[in-house]
Amino acid sequence: MSTSGAGRIHAAVAGRIQSGPGGVTRLELFLDLVFVYAFLNVTELMSANFHPVGLLQGFLVVALLWRCWASYAWFGNTVRFDRGAMPLVVFAAAAGIFVVGVALPVAFVDRPGGLWGPLVFAVAFVLVRLGPLAVTTLAGLNTGDRPLVALRAWLPLCVTTLLLLAAASLSALLPTWPPVRLAQVVLFTVATGVDYAGLVALRTGDWRLGSVSHWAERHSLIVLVALGETIISIGTSRGLVGDRQITWPVLAGSALGVVVVVVLWWTYFDLARFAAEQSLRRLPGGVTSLIGRDAYALLHLPMVAGLILLALGLKHALSATDASAADPWSTGGALALHGGALLYLIGLLAFEKRGFGLLGRSVALGIVLLLATAPVVLNVPALASLAILVACLGTVVAADRTVFGHRHRRLHDAVVGTVQRVTVVRPHQLFFDLIVVYAFIQITVLVNRQPSPAGVAQGLGALVLLWWSWCLYAWMESVTPRVTIPVRVTVLAAAATTFVLGIAIPQAFSRVPGGLPGPLIVMACYVAIRVLHLGAFWWIARPDPALRAQASRAALPTAAALTLLVGATLTFPSTGEAISPASAACWTAALVLDLAGGYLTGARNWRIRSLEYWTHRYNLIVLVAFGEGFISTGIALADTSISVAALFTVALIVTLLAALWWTYVGTDRVLDRRLSQVSTGPRGAALARDAYTYLHLLIVAGLILVALGLTTTLAQVAQRPATPLQSLGHAALHGGVVLFLVGDQLIWRRAVGRFCRRRVLGLLVVALAAAATAALPSLATLVLLATVGVAVATTTSLRAATPPDGR
Repeated sequence: MSTSGAGRIHAAVAGRIQSGPGGVTRLELFLDLVFVYAFLNVTELMSANFHPVGLLQGFLVVALLWRCWASYAWFGNTVRFDRGAMPLVVFAAAAGIFVVGVALPVAFVDRPGGLWGPLVFAVAFVLVRLGPLAVTTLAGLNTGDRPLVALRAWLPLCVTTLLLLAAASLSALLPTWPPVRLAQVVLFTVATGVDYAGLVALRTGDWRLGSVSHWAERHSLIVLVALGETIISIGTSRGLVGDRQITWPVLAGSALGVVVVVVLWWTYFDLARFAAEQSLRRLPGGVTSLIGRDAYALLHLPMVAGLILLALGLKHALSATDASAADPWSTGGALALHGGALLYLIGLLAFEKRGFGLLGRSVALGIVLLLATAPVVLNVPALASLAILVACLGTVVAADRTVFGHRHRRLHDAVVGTVQRVTVVRPHQLFFDLIVVYAFIQITVLVNRQPSPAGVAQGLGALVLLWWSWCLYAWMESVTPRVTIPVRVTVLAAAATTFVLGIAIPQAFSRVPGGLPGPLIVMACYVAIRVLHLGAFWWIARPDPALRAQASRAALPTAAALTLLVGATLTFPSTGEAISPASAACWTAALVLDLAGGYLTGARNWRIRSLEYWTHRYNLIVLVAFGEGFISTGIALADTSISVAALFTVALIVTLLAALWWTYVGTDRVLDRRLSQVSTGPRGAALARDAYTYLHLLIVAGLILVALGLTTTLAQVAQRPATPLQSLGHAALHGGVVLFLVGDQLIWRRAVGRFCRRRVLGLLVVALAAAATAALPSLATLVLLATVGVAVATTTSLRAATPPDGR
């Protein structure tokens, strides 16, 4: 490494994580987006090999991925990812993890053509694992007995590397030898064991935590990621197609699946997440590091693995509720469904015991109930099995409120200070955001059903419905002085309703013969979401006359918009016909009137209690939209041989998304600085309303179009025949980047009073190049967009962003 490079890393190391909320940097969250895709592909790997050996392979891959993620979690607890040269390291790691995710389905058995898949997986994984250790070693973070520390850290990883490379090479050298698969599994098992043995062998002096708060928050977010992966598996159980019938069994099964995820979310975030952090804070340094390693880096593994297995079981259960499903409900599906929940609860029980020294009685009760009902669930249909699982897990929640209520309330009172100190965005709000991930994906499916400008317009219309309903709930909770049980229940009910709306989004403007009417489901769900919001808002506003007046003003445009939407839906034509101009006009008018409601209430009435909460919430929803870009790319490259072109494409896509992300981060910093200079009164509220509620819609819409473009323009790389959708995808990709940059510049202009000239130049280059590159291969288009994106991302300067009048 050059002297300047080492200096940059030393500069990054100098900025240690400080204790307190918000310790997780945005680049760490960006890295987690790629892990989301990798975890999703584990479910696909196990589903494609749904037998004991395939499940064991899946668990081994989960363990390796978790060990990789844990190393970066510790790395981020020691080094600031957003300083010095660390952003480049993080983006390189993201590219490597994405390659791991792409190669994961062929980690054990290669597909014909292209590079050898198992070797690509092994090499990419090893390179990603080397990152934290190589940087910390070169930067000189390890002090004291450095040779022994290096030996303890490097030796297990070197052994793991050799074993993984041997497993990858074995199937290439002896492809027809029957015991090869068994030998691969054995080598993977030993490699995983050595990797974890190396973690356990580290001493407390080697495994130091810079911030307990950061460590706990980092793991709570990855649990949310795993829960989000479960939600996506529920929604995509019938595949990412929009032509299948929506039936009552499908809706009932999906609702039961969401209830399962909500209860498991509650078991972790109601008490355990905060009690463990509070307990760690009170321990001496060496003991804190030891328990922090055991409770989080080790005992969170069975929880995450259980959620992935549960996602597999839910996918099979909900697929079986579809009359057109090819796979019937089987004993294996039931074992995956209930076994995943059981493994999660066992991991949670061990985490609670190790993390804060208490045995969770309700969790233990849930384990007993799952074991007791095991003989029953193996002999009942999928819906009945889901209902039994809901009953068992629901008893866990009920027990904490009744039988163990006194103890539960006492423990709650003990951690209330930690909850208030470390929480900016509440877990139930993040859970709502995870539901939105799936709904965003379904918008892409909607456009794929109708590959035309009209289809894109319909997709953007559905996006506006989702966006505005999400914004209203974010705003409602921003004016709430404290989160009460009615508010929390309302948000969770709205999240469940949004999930049902997401199921029907691909059929929001058409009817599928034999199924429930998609347009009616979308309309009914949206009306229910808005009515829930108004009811909760009235409940919150009871003691506050100003808030009551604000609720009254908000109700008028809402009622008018909902009336237009109902009228448009009821006049939709029969199956197979395009919507009439009158229905389209009503839909458009409803959207415009609904969005205008934010201005009709007036800036004086648009109160925001916490700008920190407001900015964090919107940052996270933009992160969700970026995540869809990774997932869409992975879907486009599914079932594709891994070639040099595919790997180059992955690098370009990660570069493009990273550049757009860095561009957004730079603009958001400018906006955050401007907000800190104004009060939280009407002037600050108007800026927050305009820049976030309205202009961020352009950012999210641009990212949705980019995801659509990536899905469709990769047909050449995936070696699939060209389709009419490919030209639309090219336009969507360029149009998405243009729309994103337009939103970025309007936010910049709203914050500082002028545009950034170099970013405007980049915007013009992308817009003008759209037509010129239409006939070029998709790789050439991605090279251009990635190059312009990097150029735009490097223009951020807070000094240059200072308003000319010093405002």
